[in-house]
Amino acid sequence: GARSAASVFFGLWGVLVFLLLFVGCVFLSPPFRRWLPGPETAGLNRHGGIDHTELITVRHLLAHTSGLPDHFQPDSGAGHYAGLLRGEDRACDFAAALAIVRRLGAVGAPGTLRAHYSDTNYRLLGRLLETLAQRPLAEQMHARLFAPLGLTRTWLYTDPQDRRPRPMRHGARDLTIPRAMAATGADGGLVTTAREGLALARAFFEGNWFDARRLPGLQDWRRMSFPLRYGTGMMRFTLPRWMTGFRPMPPLLGHSGLSGAFLFHAPDLGTFYAGTVNQIEPRSLPFRLLAKVATRDARRR
Repeated sequence: GARSAASVFFGLWGVLVFLLLFVGCVFLSPPFRRWLPGPETAGLNRHGGIDHTELITVRHLLAHTSGLPDHFQPDSGAGHYAGLLRGEDRACDFAAALAIVRRLGAVGAPGTLRAHYSDTNYRLLGRLLETLAQRPLAEQMHARLFAPLGLTRTWLYTDPQDRRPRPMRHGARDLTIPRAMAATGADGGLVTTAREGLALARAFFEGNWFDARRLPGLQDWRRMSFPLRYGTGMMRFTLPRWMTGFRPMPPLLGHSGLSGAFLFHAPDLGTFYAGTVNQIEPRSLPFRLLAKVATRDARRR
């Protein structure tokens, strides 16, 4: 039950749940600019000499097929991620994130067959939800998700003075970056414990928040980076037998986070996995742990 640092997967699952709660899966089809018009979000995807921004739907954002670059990742050219690894505590707000997106340029047209993970997508979704409800995302998540489940150690991190979460680690060094984490919002600012993370996963997959019959429609898996595939708001992780000593590994559905946190469900086994290795790098560390545990559990069946 140790507190974990803010993690990407919880924020985006909260976003997905809210979208389904508002008006259902039909809501995923319209262009996101229907709710976020104006110059701030205009012209974000210019690729091949064509402006594709008006074609980006809410589903494209959730599925990481919007073609928008990631304002956060090491290859963004922004220096933001590299600075965080050095312990530089700098916030990247909504306007700053979109400025980086415009400087980088789109990686492709919307609706491509391959998923390109981009925190920018969830930054836009978080703003969309705040616009719809006219209420901060942190308040929405507490009132509609955490409080009904009785979660008392789960919250969206928004206050840099809040020192309750244990810091993320990079190697042997703590990364104390509260201003940076407080600015992430929907793309990775949620704090929880392993125990309460399990409650979130069960509520999501067992239909506590929305009709579980909608889940298959979100499992439209596309290639991402091996061995991950991405659907609508969630990852699918498994390994071929030659990588697991020829022992079968059940597919895991869920998400990982920047801090080495993970929250996954193995439908074939009926099990849930939540925890953290609390290490930013190597990024493969939580997946190696998950593969070992899930393969062991499959052998015991």
